[in-house]
Amino acid sequence: MSVEDACHLLEERGALDRQPEDHSARIIEHVRGLLGGWMPSDLEAFYRERVRRVAEFWATAPTWNERMGWRTEDRIITQLLHVQAVPILSDGCGNLFGLDLSARACPPAVYFFDHEDGFSRPHWAAGSSLGKFLLLMADHDRSYDEHWPVDWWLSIDPDISKCPRAPPLWLAG
Repeated sequence: MSVEDACHLLEERGALDRQPEDHSARIIEHVRGLLGGWMPSDLEAFYRERVRRVAEFWATAPTWNERMGWRTEDRIITQLLHVQAVPILSDGCGNLFGLDLSARACPPAVYFFDHEDGFSRPHWAAGSSLGKFLLLMADHDRSYDEHWPVDWWLSIDPDISKCPRAPPLWLAG
């Protein structure tokens, strides 16, 4: 599932909000510089889609304003570099979902990073690719409310247990 296809499906379901203006080219250039000149194609696609929110999760992307310039600190992107990841979404409680930069795998996996341990490591795999991760996050809260089986994620992302840096949530303990 590509990032573009996932965003299209989520927008049709009303589970995705986009930034009103397209500053993606400027954001991509800025983040590429923060990452040392390299950027995974899925991350570039995510920024081109201008994602602001997926369900209850807010995107962690730099914000540009024509009048004021950059409205966010570079730290929003660099706070997971020490664990070779870049933030994608925030859970609203200080935790982050980050795209793996460690192996330059294609497509890179997405992991959950806990603020309580200073984002020291990926705690669990949140998606084997960014596109599948976005679909999973759209149903995340609903799955808890409706008491779905713990491994419901496999219907969307059957490869999630193959993520190299951490196991899926139900195996993370």
